[in-house]
Parts: sequence; C-alpha cells; structure tokens
Amino acid sequence: MRFTSTAVAFFASIITVSAAGVPDGSYTVTRHSNGTQVFPPVDANAAPIILTPEDLAALRTANRRDMLSSSGLNKLSKRRIDCWGYQLDESGIDAAYQMLANWAGSGRDICSNTPGRQNWHAEISEQMMVYYCVKQSGKCGNADRQDISYAMAQMDSKCRRYEASWFGWPSSFEIVGKGRAGDDVCKGGMDGVPY
Repeated sequence: MRFTSTAVAFFASIITVSAAGVPDGSYTVTRHSNGTQVFPPVDANAAPIILTPEDLAALRTANRRDMLSSSGLNKLSKRRIDCWGYQLDESGIDAAYQMLANWAGSGRDICSNTPGRQNWHAEISEQMMVYYCVKQSGKCGNADRQDISYAMAQMDSKCRRYEASWFGWPSSFEIVGKGRAGDDVCKGGMDGVPY
C-alpha cells in the first residue's frame, strides 16, 4: 500500500492534466483504490497522465449539464446495458471504436491482478473514449474484434446510437463502454453510474 501511494505521488509529480487535455491515443489505464486513474500511453514513451478524484469530479460537474435524467432506468438492477443520457461526438466515437477493435484484433488480455485496482484499455479520439474493462480485482479477460463489435451493437440497440453507455456480458466482470475522455468509468456499480 505504501508503495502504491509512493508510486502514485511520483507519477503525479511527473504529469497531471485535466481530462480535457488527455491526448488522442491508446492507454491501458489503472484505477487505484483511492480513485486516482493512471493513463500510461501505449504507443509512446511519454509520461503517464494522472486523473485525481478531484479531476474526475470536475469533469462530472462539467458533463452534468449535458446529461438527461436516467432515474427511470435505475430500477433495472440486473440490466447489462446502461445508457448515461448524454450524446457523444460521432466522429470521435467512430474513430475510437475502430482503434479499440484494431487493438483487440484476434484477442487481447487485460488483467486486474492487484487487489483494489481495476485495469482497462481505452482508445481516445477527439476527446471521445471507447474502452474495454475488467472491473473485478483478481480477474483477467480477453476481448477480440468481434467482442467489441458485438458490445457496440448491443449498446446501440438499447441506447441512442452515440449515447454514452456500457455493455456487460451476463454474469461477467468484463464490459465495453463509450463515453468522454476522463469519464469516471470502470469502477463498478449500477444506478446510472458509469461502469
């Protein structure tokens, strides 16, 4: 735990940016138990981007004006698709989706091996994000291009096409979702909360 806190403080001293400044690209993200998210770029030797819980709260406040009430959806506790009520940029989502499908290819693993952490892979384009998440510590998942396409089609079947949302396979700890860069995702829970 002490090492984790020290590592997070060290990374935070390297670079901390608001989500509005998260550049386009591929990231394998780690969510720490304190809510901090570390976005190390996959394609470059650049410093990781750190989003603190305060950064994420500011983003939620900024995004709230664009959100529609989803209180009527909150009663469906076993639902494996959730629509968040706000629209996303079409070209950014299309590009991020294509990037995630290409990343997944014929199968890519994501593991959340460390207790208290969830790992996920995000593709960001034009500040829009499509991601694959293993939302349970101690578990690994594998997604391929067909899994990503299936999940996107399932979201589009229940939500408006470019609405922020997520899809999870029944009885699974794996999800695919789409939202804005910096949305507080892959933390679990229901009731209209980003997964």
